[in-house]
Amino acid sequence: MRSTKRDEIVAAATELIRSDGVRAASIAKIIAASGSSAGSVYHHFGSKNDIVLAVARRALVEPLEAALAAHQDEALSPGDLLRLMAGAVLDGTLHSSLIVQLWAGAADEPQLASIIRDQMEGVRERTTGGLAVHLRARGVQDAEGRATVIAMLTMGQMMGMLAQRTLLAEFDVAAYLDAAATMLDGLATA
Repeated sequence: MRSTKRDEIVAAATELIRSDGVRAASIAKIIAASGSSAGSVYHHFGSKNDIVLAVARRALVEPLEAALAAHQDEALSPGDLLRLMAGAVLDGTLHSSLIVQLWAGAADEPQLASIIRDQMEGVRERTTGGLAVHLRARGVQDAEGRATVIAMLTMGQMMGMLAQRTLLAEFDVAAYLDAAATMLDGLATA
């Protein structure tokens, strides 16, 4: 597939955000890193926040949504869903540090936080729906209510894994996923 100017801008912004953070990834730096003109950048994006949202969608939201959509009719356990989400994000194309930088940028900029929160809400809804299917198949009472809580915990485990993978040099992803999946599956059957 041929790269478009928009793709080049998002790729350049992705690298700048990953290495320097959202705040430091100015429009001027994005223009320079992408080899674009200001007119080209503003043709594709209305603001820096629009660029950051495109980075977040490509780096986190789209891989998660695609993985969840591919298995939406399966009754996956919470542990299986965690492994599925981890696989979608950790397939080698993404640096955990990019996601941590996006979170930090969202903490700094309320408008950006709102935009990213809205995008992640869709991922949480898909996760909740998948867990409800799993719990209903096992005859769990109040499957939807339990699925809501377990989805929050599943996403929290995912976020914790990404943060620790970024911050801890000797972080064992496989051991973490094994333990977190066992814990989440135990919660679902309790």
